[in-house]
Amino acid sequence: MKVFINDKEYDALPEETIIQLSDRAGIHIPRFCYHKHLSVVASCRMCLVDIEGVKNAQPACSTPVREDMKIYTKSKKTKDAQKSSMEFLLINHPLDCPICDQGGECELQDVSLEHGDDHSTYMQLKRVVLDKDVSPLVSTDMTRCIHCSRCVRFGEEISNVKELGLLNRGEDMRIDVFIENNISSELSGNMIDLCPVGALNNKPYRYKARTWDLRERSGISPHDCLGSNIFYHTYKDKILRAVPKENPDINQTWLSDRDRFGYEGIYSNDRLYKSLIREDNKLIELDKQHVVEKVCELLKKSINKNGSDNIGCLISPQSTNEELYLFQKLFRDLNINNIDHRTNECDFSYQDNYPIMPSLGSDLVDLESYDNIVLIGVNIKSEFPVLSIRLNQASKKNTKIHSINFDSSDEDFRLVYKKTTNNNELVSLFLNNSHMLDINKSQKTLVINGPSISRLHNQSDILSVIHKYCKGIKADMGFLTDHCNTTGAWVTGNIPHREVGGKQLNKIGLNSHDMLTKKLSSYILYNLEPELDFHNTRLLEDSLKESQCNIIFTNYLTPMIEKYADIIIPISTYAETKGSFINIEGKDQYFEHIVKCNNNIFEGWDVLSKIYAGFNLGSYEHHDGLRQELIEKINGIDHTPINLSSAKLTNNYNIDREIFFFSRRHLYRSDSIVKRSKSLQLTLQSKETNIFISENLKNKVDKINSEYLNEFNIRDIDKRIVVNKNLSNNTIVFPSSIYDDKCIIPKSLNAELKI
Repeated sequence: MKVFINDKEYDALPEETIIQLSDRAGIHIPRFCYHKHLSVVASCRMCLVDIEGVKNAQPACSTPVREDMKIYTKSKKTKDAQKSSMEFLLINHPLDCPICDQGGECELQDVSLEHGDDHSTYMQLKRVVLDKDVSPLVSTDMTRCIHCSRCVRFGEEISNVKELGLLNRGEDMRIDVFIENNISSELSGNMIDLCPVGALNNKPYRYKARTWDLRERSGISPHDCLGSNIFYHTYKDKILRAVPKENPDINQTWLSDRDRFGYEGIYSNDRLYKSLIREDNKLIELDKQHVVEKVCELLKKSINKNGSDNIGCLISPQSTNEELYLFQKLFRDLNINNIDHRTNECDFSYQDNYPIMPSLGSDLVDLESYDNIVLIGVNIKSEFPVLSIRLNQASKKNTKIHSINFDSSDEDFRLVYKKTTNNNELVSLFLNNSHMLDINKSQKTLVINGPSISRLHNQSDILSVIHKYCKGIKADMGFLTDHCNTTGAWVTGNIPHREVGGKQLNKIGLNSHDMLTKKLSSYILYNLEPELDFHNTRLLEDSLKESQCNIIFTNYLTPMIEKYADIIIPISTYAETKGSFINIEGKDQYFEHIVKCNNNIFEGWDVLSKIYAGFNLGSYEHHDGLRQELIEKINGIDHTPINLSSAKLTNNYNIDREIFFFSRRHLYRSDSIVKRSKSLQLTLQSKETNIFISENLKNKVDKINSEYLNEFNIRDIDKRIVVNKNLSNNTIVFPSSIYDDKCIIPKSLNAELKI
């Protein structure tokens, strides 16, 4: 339909509002309460516009366009209406712009300058609202609040966590929480972005810099496999703030608190800024110029003495694609095939039937098109908060979401079916078709396997029966992974049985678990934290203790690294290098440096290329050449279909023969950087201490192992045991946050609890 704005003709879409049309046409209309992802309330009245034939100015956010409508955004009626609204909104707003963190990017400030008046007829004292300490992440100055209700609607409509609300009426109206420290959503930081007036602020960033002093750099989230787009704001080459970069296909305009505040961990006190080498059983500083020479020397010595088959190479899937590619290329050219990134797994019998790379099975924007989504082994709320927004939107559009999980945690979206099980029962449920999922072949269905499955001793069997079920109902099957670049690690060949692009190797190396059990002569650890990233930390420690040479590339100097490393090379974090991650949709996203790398720290790809050249294998002087070679290798790879259902079951599941121990991987201890974010560690989620046991075990826990308590300094563990009636029989759930790093992911807890 034809609509006229300021006497210029525009084509409007059906059911489009005036403000939507004007935004699309690039015509500015001031607003406070309106946001494109939130419901329309028309409460601020700042978007009033003059419409021909209508006596009073009308709110553009709630007024739909009609054929031949004539709208005037700059007429005297419009300007007068906007001035009146502006005057009203400023009645109680304090004159504290010089100390407000919103200064320089404040919507109220900008709109007041452009559309306000230079004086007010209201001269009474301004209202004062006392603030509460509601969160370690969000600070409040509610005297500034203009009651736009964006933050309230965000909780009700987007995050589905109703933490803020409008209290009282009239002059006494305020937005508040009912109890102290009540903002605990994993998406709470988005309310800071939504607030147009500085009532909600970024507490860790507060009073650190002015907006105009900051420089903006684009980045990709290193904390989960979704690949959220981020703007990092830096001052004097240090990250001070992170805000969402809009990407409709991935994170829209949202960020999880983990993505927003995780950068603090880069500046942890245990960050390593110098190379170290062990001499006379002591670590001494090694000049950066001699690092590559020493690494090559140690590797040559190890190969000559014990052979290339006696070296284990382990790398984190938090690394960039360029690092991953060079890592496997370096060691395969040295005839070393023991290469793996799956350090938190223990069952690898699935690997020959696994696709070239894990994938969600759908683009994020297409989730709403499914009739059914089945979540297995994943807590979306606590592991993938941004994805919970997508699923909440899908559930409101008639997508039925089902959950089968090992933990009884609640989600922030509506579930039509929920079942708590354990690993043995899960296999039996699908073997015997007793899972109670009411789904037929005619419905479009997506089954998503969560990262919890990968940490189980029988993941191969679980994936096999689930894939058979998917084939039976013609459902798509997808995966969610623990780390930001697990997909990239598979594609680049950081697995013992395939090379870059998924081609099968003639000579298959050892997987990560076998590397440790076989006690190899040398280990290379890249971007891994021994206390955090391994399925069995004690097994790793035993292997490092007995090995003759341990070469470790790391961001942080941890106790285990300090104790067992023969040479330690400090490498860059995601913020100090350039590279790319492949998200779970298969999208390759490139990013540049956010801040400069310390002079004593190596960029990961650079030190690997120097070692590669040190063995006379070739040279990569520039990152662009390396990236181009990688793109050529993986471009157009055949995403082979999943063949997991062809695998035979490795165990007998006719009897319930063991206790099931499940470690809830904590949102704010998911990787080495985010676990060092001081602000995130102050949240309520990080302070969880309860150990949940199923009801049938409440009378069977008879003894706590005192040796374990002494070793890990865990106090009053018996007081933390809580019976959870929702858990499956014979199940114990440990929140990882109550342990120190050595027990971040407990795998066999018979040593801790005597049943």
